[in-house]
Amino acid sequence: MSKPSRDILEQVLAHSSEGIVVATANGPDYPVVYVNPAYEHLRDCCAKDVLKQRFPLLDDEALDETQLDALLTALVNGDSFETQLSSVADSRSGETRQVRVEPLYGRRGPVKYIMLREHPVLEGERDASSVEVGVLQREISRARQKAAGMDKVDPGTGLLRYQYFLEVAGRYFRMARRDQRHVAVLVLDIVELDVYGQTFGVKAAQSCLRMVAAQVNGALRRAGDLCARGDDNRIVAVTQGQDVEEIRALGLRIAENVRGLGIHNPLARSGRYVCAQIGVSSGVPDGSYDLKDAIETAHEDIWAQESAPNVGLEAKAAGA
Repeated sequence: MSKPSRDILEQVLAHSSEGIVVATANGPDYPVVYVNPAYEHLRDCCAKDVLKQRFPLLDDEALDETQLDALLTALVNGDSFETQLSSVADSRSGETRQVRVEPLYGRRGPVKYIMLREHPVLEGERDASSVEVGVLQREISRARQKAAGMDKVDPGTGLLRYQYFLEVAGRYFRMARRDQRHVAVLVLDIVELDVYGQTFGVKAAQSCLRMVAAQVNGALRRAGDLCARGDDNRIVAVTQGQDVEEIRALGLRIAENVRGLGIHNPLARSGRYVCAQIGVSSGVPDGSYDLKDAIETAHEDIWAQESAPNVGLEAKAAGA
């Protein structure tokens, strides 16, 4: 017996009473590619306003910080996520919503899409057992958040966690010292990210950081390249085999791409749009050029904004 055709499967989704959203698995925004009628009804929205937009659950005001961290961790790791949310003003789903996010795999294995399923929790379903389930889910969310702290990937950006980055990059420097090869460090600072956050909110600032991180990660294409979120929200990268001129050109290209995002930062002193300052350091590791020295040099190498007003595209190389 043959499997149902694509048209039949689309009709099944269209007739489902459960709200369904399908989005691509490519972060940081996970753009929406499908919305069924039930979701339009439950959320009182039109599909045209959701399609190609950011995955809606990421901006859901009903998510607390613990739930948001658990969601981001699940998206990065390709895991499932489930919780109950209190309704917000634009929802017609009742007092509580049950939401579940699940990965959808392509034929060759990797996660290709993510699916959001949503339905209202009826009054009769919120009995003592439901309360216990809710408590358990909150405990699971807290456990996931704690586990994420020990993980290798930062859930907010999809980049490496800084401590793990230092561990791996340290090995790279030791191997480069042995083989007498160049290792370059690049540090990217998002100019006036704090102003952007004060203007648009914490979630918007996190989204901005994710978009910039995607530009850096996308520019680092060599197999041995590493990229991490620093403790100060700067982005730190290590790439092997690149000299001063090569790493300078890479930094300029990344900075141009960041400015090309066109993220409006109206109250910033540096200009109308979010831009980046780049610091680099490149050299063959020896007794005077180790990982710590390279990162410090790259930090110091970031030009002050007044030296390149309203541009944020300058990069200065040091430590050849």
